[in-house]
Amino acid sequence: MRSFVAAALTLTGAAFAAPGSEAASAKFQLRVLNNDAIFGWALVNAHVAAGTNVIQIQRPAAYQPDVSHLDNGTLSFDLKGATIPYGLRVPVVPKGGISLVTSQPGTGTKGFAINANNYLTYNGNVEGWWACPVNDTFELFYGVNPDPANIPSAECQSFELGAGFI
Repeated sequence: MRSFVAAALTLTGAAFAAPGSEAASAKFQLRVLNNDAIFGWALVNAHVAAGTNVIQIQRPAAYQPDVSHLDNGTLSFDLKGATIPYGLRVPVVPKGGISLVTSQPGTGTKGFAINANNYLTYNGNVEGWWACPVNDTFELFYGVNPDPANIPSAECQSFELGAGFI
């Protein structure tokens, strides 16, 4: 199934390269995988406060994913007009819950990698990513094996993230 997903992303414009040492500094874009309802949707930074962005999950027909790269286990976005990369910040997630993910200028949370199938992992997991509706837009949340009672909305959807190298 994962090879089918990788092939499908290639057809949608994401060029995959073999991961390896060059993948740590290579530029890539992240898209939603393994969820038919939002398959191929783009991860896009959206400004919410001084120096803080939320990560929105947007339709690929209207949005291209922000360019990102790995830097010593952190995931950084190279945003147009920003003088330094924005690091992805995964907050402490309460047991059985999920938490909103943000990005801010500078270094983000450590623990990110791209696995052999070009999936983004966090602390070794490809699972744990959630798209939850906030103000009529899906935003990125993280939490592994949450209790359904602790998810902010019944409309939240789990997925995995694939890296399309550019």
